Amino acid sequence: MPDLSLAGFGIPLLLLGGVIVIAMAVLLLHLLFPAARRPARRTRLQVRRARCPLCSQALNRTLLGGVSVQVCPQCQGMWLSRDQLKQLGLQPGHNVRSM
Repeated sequence: MPDLSLAGFGIPLLLLGGVIVIAMAVLLLHLLFPAARRPARRTRLQVRRARCPLCSQALNRTLLGGVSVQVCPQCQGMWLSRDQLKQLGLQPGHNVRSM
């Protein structure tokens, strides 16, 4: 009858057990906190408020047609990315005030 004891494996078996426990803990964390619910990391540039290229005032965010856009409180300039323009169905140079 073969010897089924684990005494001959010693430390390698303990290391394997530790690796399995760590892998299961990481899997559990990913199941409990999926990437979509994890807070996004902000870069230094994202934390600062953008400034108006015309008058240098800090831009405010507001919703326009369900899209978040940046508006200057002083000169009323509105700044949008290409994606925001597409979401609103606008072309570059479109007069938004006429909407």
